[in-house]
Amino acid sequence: MPQAYSLLCPTRGRPAQARDAVLSAFETARDPSRLESLLYVDNDDPELPSYEEMVKTLAKELPGGRVRLISEPRMGVGRAFNHLTSVATGDVFVTATDDQFFLSEGWDVRLDTETARFPDGIYCFWFNDNWESQNFCTAPILSRIWVETLGYMFSPLFEHFFSDAWIWMLAKTLDRAVYIDDMTVEHRHWKTGKVEKDETYKANESKPGDSRYARDREVIDQFERYFHTDTELLRSLMI
Repeated sequence: MPQAYSLLCPTRGRPAQARDAVLSAFETARDPSRLESLLYVDNDDPELPSYEEMVKTLAKELPGGRVRLISEPRMGVGRAFNHLTSVATGDVFVTATDDQFFLSEGWDVRLDTETARFPDGIYCFWFNDNWESQNFCTAPILSRIWVETLGYMFSPLFEHFFSDAWIWMLAKTLDRAVYIDDMTVEHRHWKTGKVEKDETYKANESKPGDSRYARDREVIDQFERYFHTDTELLRSLMI
């Protein structure tokens, strides 16, 4: 039976960009009827009315596609992802943020092939992002089984940074980290020079005297025992 895919998108201050990102996923999918796109928008976002209107329009325009807006108090990107997994209906959770644009036709069918290789659901896939590519996974694709086993998609131990690295390291430890090089989902981060550094990017930066980056880096060593526990939980399900 074909997998259903939940595209997860915490977003702030970028309704037009988020619309284009969502459209790119649906327009390049072979079977968009089995996709859903979930956007998390903080309820204090000044652009919230624009998001609401955009989602209503998309829900009517997309063929068989489902687009939903979840708006609650600001909780940070990682926790927003986790909240979206709790309301998502898909079998597979796809990181699909507002600066990721799907460029390859049939990416959903390609994922069907990959997920079929691991019927136990223990895997972490990522597409070529025209930035980090095979070197690092910044946009993990995980099964519902993986997330429900651990109780999170992005570890709540981290404030903002290294949560993707945690997932990637878990998958590498289990030899289930799979880079899909023939499908491109371009990560148009400001550091690539393809977009401007807007207020949302600036808000997520570390500031003098308040280095979230340094604090999050310390978490990896401080809570190594949790990493080993999570590895064994996942390993216990592997066929």
